[in-house]
Amino acid sequence: MKRMLIVTQLSNYDSNGKFILEADSGYQMMMGRVRELLKLVPDLHIDITGPYVDFMNPSDRQVITPPWYINPDLFQTGRVRYIENWIRPNALATRYDFDFESIQYSLSLKMHKTNPEMRYDVVYMNDPMLLRNYKAMFFIEGGYQPRFVVHSHFIDDPSCPKFPKEASLWLGQCEAAIKADYNFWQCQSSLDIFETEMRKLYRDDVVDAVMKKSSPWDDGYSIKEITQSINEDNIRFDKKSFDELCDSKTVIFVPNRIGGKGRSSDYTNCGKFMFELLPKLYEKRGKLDFAVVCGNPSQKIFNHELTEWCGCHGYVNLIENAPLSSGTLNRDEYRYVASHAHIAVGLYDQDSYGGTASRECIELGCVPMWIDNYEYATIAKSAGWPYIASPDFGTEFILMFNALIDLVKSNEHVKWKSQLKSIVQQRCSYEETTPKMLNLLFGK
Repeated sequence: MKRMLIVTQLSNYDSNGKFILEADSGYQMMMGRVRELLKLVPDLHIDITGPYVDFMNPSDRQVITPPWYINPDLFQTGRVRYIENWIRPNALATRYDFDFESIQYSLSLKMHKTNPEMRYDVVYMNDPMLLRNYKAMFFIEGGYQPRFVVHSHFIDDPSCPKFPKEASLWLGQCEAAIKADYNFWQCQSSLDIFETEMRKLYRDDVVDAVMKKSSPWDDGYSIKEITQSINEDNIRFDKKSFDELCDSKTVIFVPNRIGGKGRSSDYTNCGKFMFELLPKLYEKRGKLDFAVVCGNPSQKIFNHELTEWCGCHGYVNLIENAPLSSGTLNRDEYRYVASHAHIAVGLYDQDSYGGTASRECIELGCVPMWIDNYEYATIAKSAGWPYIASPDFGTEFILMFNALIDLVKSNEHVKWKSQLKSIVQQRCSYEETTPKMLNLLFGK
């Protein structure tokens, strides 16, 4: 029997500090990999870490939805176990927070010294900042070193810092890349950026050694998971009304986090789109023949506020009657919206990957409105997709978005769907990529 521990890095939580696993790309990406790994390695058992779930008092839960309700098919196999730990609901602080005693206890690590069958073959770290802690903990408490694989899906590099310099992740990420037995990277663009920046600080032989144990493994999506049957009992909006909206207007889906307004970082540029670009798009068209719906997974800005600020420019609040922090689309609602909407907006300009949602929405039939940047650009080029605008968000962006809406209204976008889907499936789906990564993951 093979055993693997997956250490997640989670950052999607509401204003009450409750983690929203069903809308957290870090959680979804790991579970997508788990699904394929269980299929490919019949004797594999996986433990995966996550926020605390209190059975006795649901109000004390750190999660909105327990993981076994989100992925029942995986937990029902008896081969996936959820390891609860208290996780600080702060995307920066959690990278530094490490409770040595409680974590080793949750893993029963001291028992590994006398019970070799309990030992992990691989520890899959989704947060490079914690690698040094886990290596030391396994050495001190477990008395052994499993294979440590680091998956860096986020790079806080000096050329494009994501966090304040006082809490920069850069040197920690470099240390992890050096110490790891193997490194996976979010995409080729991320790996290229990391190598370029690392060579400015470290000797070539050090960087060369890291590159020899590095490969991109697209932080993609599971075709099976995203296309599974929708549980319509979980849908809180009127499907008929939404379907009629999709029939009468071009529906634009903004799936990622909406920041700005002094509430949170707008690294997705979804706040920029809603508050700055959408009014210009409305002015350009001169009519509301389109509608905008939002996933708004973090709810740092509430849906009713989007209605107040953006309703006159086409925003439609699908989840009107939910409590303030519960307005994010759940997984079934997300699938339903993405499979009926026409255009999916992806506007990351600092993050080189550009979000998992872009891939999922293409799988479900949307065409993308992207900026000419990193992975967006390479996917668009591979598919021949021309609707990709300058990342300066200037006049060209509005003109191109306006032209894309016209393309949808003429139904000419349909011919692009299969081509975009084919490229995304080959590059990004775990069904395609996981078999190619098995030997690297297990060190064969």
